[in-house]
Amino acid sequence: MHELEHDPGPDSTWEQLFKNAPLDHYINFTKSPFHTRFGPVFYRGRLDGTARVLVIGQDPSTDETLAHRILIGRAGQLVQTFLARLGLTHSYLMLNTFLFGIQSASLNQQIATDASITAYRNKLFDQAHASNNLSAILTFGTYAHLSAMNWPGRGSLKVVHLTHPTSPSGVAANWNSQFAAASSALAPDPDGTVDSTPFSTTSPIHSTDVPRRDLPFGVPAWHGAGGGTDSQRGAGSNFESQILWTAP
Repeated sequence: MHELEHDPGPDSTWEQLFKNAPLDHYINFTKSPFHTRFGPVFYRGRLDGTARVLVIGQDPSTDETLAHRILIGRAGQLVQTFLARLGLTHSYLMLNTFLFGIQSASLNQQIATDASITAYRNKLFDQAHASNNLSAILTFGTYAHLSAMNWPGRGSLKVVHLTHPTSPSGVAANWNSQFAAASSALAPDPDGTVDSTPFSTTSPIHSTDVPRRDLPFGVPAWHGAGGGTDSQRGAGSNFESQILWTAP
């Protein structure tokens, strides 16, 4: 059987769960901290029951909005490097703390643990746990880790707390310190190889292109690749209503 080279999207169970998202709660949230004009972004990775690790991120930005998959831009490509070092090429499912991007100045523990946002997020996590044989959770960033800690259904799953890949400092040192814990909990995929070489603390971590099988059919080959971002929000009054997408 030929393996698809793109992500076919959610099955009926996941689709119904996504349809039940509290979008109005995000849209009408006090002081409008979320970027809601272009719609929610739910996941990246396997929804077919083959995931062995749940990766939790923070919130989608413009690259993610354009692909309708999370962790596509610079941060996502760095996360892909960490997964590749673990020998994980495909057996992961990524979910975010928030369905929409959030203004940095508004991000705090209170909003990350908002009752409606948390309740729905936990339903996504519960479905991920129920439909996959998960071995561990990797959390990238403080609020991603908070999401995991506020999920009653995680049970005894090992949680590895990793610094957000675009943090201004300490990423390599933290990833080096947590690599053994992640590796011990997660066997590599059959087509993957573990690389325990420490990340350099004096030069940038290299990026890894997002696999095409993680993206919808027809996404340009350069999207989610090349180590950076190809999009940005419009300037000034167009910040919420425009995304500028530039081909390399």
